[in-house]
Amino acid sequence: MDKYKCLIADSCSNEGLKAFAKYPNIEVVLNTKHTVEELIQLIPEYHAMIVRSATKVTREVVQAAKNLKVIARAGAGYNNIDVDACNEKGIAVLITPTGNTNAVVELTMGLMLSFARNIPMANASMKDGRWDKKKLAGTEIKGKTLGTLGIGRIGAGVAERCKVFGMRTIAYDKYVSQERLNELGLEYVELYDDLDKFLADVDYLSLHIPATPETTGMLNKEKFEIMKKSAVLINCARGEVVNEQDLYDALVNGDIAGACIDVYSAEPAKKDAIPFIALDNVVCTPHLGASTNEAQVNVAQMAADQIGQLLDEGKYIDCVNKKALNK
Repeated sequence: MDKYKCLIADSCSNEGLKAFAKYPNIEVVLNTKHTVEELIQLIPEYHAMIVRSATKVTREVVQAAKNLKVIARAGAGYNNIDVDACNEKGIAVLITPTGNTNAVVELTMGLMLSFARNIPMANASMKDGRWDKKKLAGTEIKGKTLGTLGIGRIGAGVAERCKVFGMRTIAYDKYVSQERLNELGLEYVELYDDLDKFLADVDYLSLHIPATPETTGMLNKEKFEIMKKSAVLINCARGEVVNEQDLYDALVNGDIAGACIDVYSAEPAKKDAIPFIALDNVVCTPHLGASTNEAQVNVAQMAADQIGQLLDEGKYIDCVNKKALNK
């Protein structure tokens, strides 16, 4: 049996990485404290690598990888990996899209409820010794309209939970049909074919789309002006899909009522660079979408199994560039 070395380049759950025990021919090395230059020096001896979001797998890193066969991203997004460079060298890029689905769904719900009932402000006022009961009266989400921009695994999960809360659920997704939603048991989600009509109808707009050339800056001044003045934006997807300056202006001008934001165009995000963070009508979290103990175990375990099955059996599980590799 061939021997391989796998670099764990970012912090991953030790419990999840125990999955490598099923693959005794794979030597696992943890090295999460490195610069790009150091990674370029390290990478030639490795056949596989697991990353999260911190490590940037640049073209220079890929070109230095003499033996690398696979990169597994312990998570769903892979903007930190130069996939084109991997295609050129025949390196498979794998993701673990289902490992953190529930964690992101639950955070989305938590943000929505936190905004509706002023929970962050109430907590802060109590700790400051105040009793702002009248000032902090909120709203109920029952009877409101949830709109998911994107209705994949996470968007569907949010819609399912919002339905239980008594919300009307609608969606806009160019790549999903109403028939497909019905097949998935989501017949209660009304699919719109016009984005502007969809945006004008939502009370809570939850984003569940990737950052692509088509979606970058998709939520901008024009779109915010279409929405209800009482609408709330929730973004647990990717910061790049929102024009952050336009969002700030919309929040200040009252074009929309508020926002709940977990992701930013540049991270770590600071209020000096992204001023809407400091607004009272915004609830912010530091990219906590996948930050649960359960999700971290799941994605590490999946990444380990994906690497083991590719190296030992030639199976490509959740490979984002298999078509390019087969050309």
